[in-house]
Amino acid sequence: MSHAYFYAGEREQGIERALAHIEKELGLTTTGNPDVIVMRFGLLSVDEAREVGDLVRQAAIGGNQKAIVLSADRLFHEAQNALLKVFEEPPEGTFLYLIVPTAGIVLPTLRSRTQLLPGGVEVSSAIADEFLKGNQKAREEVVSSLLERAKSDKDEEKDAARAEARELIAGLIRAARTKEMTPEMVAFLTDLDTFAPILHERAAPLKLIFEHLLITLPKDLVR
Repeated sequence: MSHAYFYAGEREQGIERALAHIEKELGLTTTGNPDVIVMRFGLLSVDEAREVGDLVRQAAIGGNQKAIVLSADRLFHEAQNALLKVFEEPPEGTFLYLIVPTAGIVLPTLRSRTQLLPGGVEVSSAIADEFLKGNQKAREEVVSSLLERAKSDKDEEKDAARAEARELIAGLIRAARTKEMTPEMVAFLTDLDTFAPILHERAAPLKLIFEHLLITLPKDLVR
């Protein structure tokens, strides 16, 4: 069983499904239980994310298990970065549920530290599949096309290309986390975790990032 789950969809429905999962899989009563905490935010700030982290690190009150359901309409990127450590390694017996309206607002680095909550919507990554299934030339063509569209004079096409760039990184992160953590894979994931938040900036150096990934892509990821 995973220690962290992700749900993209209507808030109250997501919370309801998280609570149902907590009752079924953890055996915790969700009504009047101080160890089952539901938190609702509009825009999650960095300070609030740190408060969530402090709460996660507190011991359970009535037993040895605790569940925290965190829902937010939006999350600052810095707030998501502040949550990375607790979502990757929460204390033993602590389970986290992240509920958001759409998957696109979550950084790949945070999303990759969670499993899809049953009933949620997984984000497919056609461009990552194309990238990993192709040979070196095909991967270079994927990157070349993406970079060319990112330089378009049309804002709509440029934004679409940058969204695909983020989707590609997210897909690579998910794929890498399913593999054996060899030194090469760890180094590649470290690079991906560094690049993911940068891609949300309009001035992100796409060419340098993807040329680097073409060179360092581990053979174990190629399908």
